[in-house]
Amino acid sequence: MDSSWFLIFGLLTWMLADDYYPAEFFNWSPVMYWVMAGVTALFYFASILLHEIGHSVVALWYKIQVRSITLFMFGGVAQIEGESPNAGAEFLIAVAGPLVSFFLAFVCNELLRVFSDNPPLLALFKYLAYINLALGLFNLIPGYPLDGGRVFRAMVWAITGDLPRATFIAAKVGQGFAFVFILIGFWKIFSGDIPGGLWIIFLGWFLKNAATTHIPSS
Repeated sequence: MDSSWFLIFGLLTWMLADDYYPAEFFNWSPVMYWVMAGVTALFYFASILLHEIGHSVVALWYKIQVRSITLFMFGGVAQIEGESPNAGAEFLIAVAGPLVSFFLAFVCNELLRVFSDNPPLLALFKYLAYINLALGLFNLIPGYPLDGGRVFRAMVWAITGDLPRATFIAAKVGQGFAFVFILIGFWKIFSGDIPGGLWIIFLGWFLKNAATTHIPSS
């Protein structure tokens, strides 16, 4: 776990205890809000870990070494050694994570009926269903090195047969999406949502730097 994980864990717990759970349930004690917020934050990061394990399992299937999985401020990353042997393998490794997130969203949504008479568990699985769906959809944005960017790179690789060229194109598209995030962040700030806007700008900046480092040198 990267040190930034502890920061975002604390912030997420605080947001859930101060906003989400009080809005959903009005008659809980403050201790109950904080306990459920902490449990929900842990389950959220467990979902991210399973997302990364999805990538790792498929990579290992193709005999690609997975050095580690790190949880940090923006989620998680599997340290996969080397490139995929072909475009098809790259596609399957990239799409495995979002598919795990969508599966978790489906399971949590089904559990809403099972725990309809248990408010704490109902609130927990309601949030996890939403956040896993959002996680899967966000990662499918075709901005490299997000999963969707890797899926896009695999498609370009399959068409051109040229991995460096596919990586260059995918990274440039990733930079484009990063600038879109930054513009949206500034728009939210000028609309009055300063915390949300700053977070999106920071996310765009991170994506831009990550995409830039993956552009092959000429």
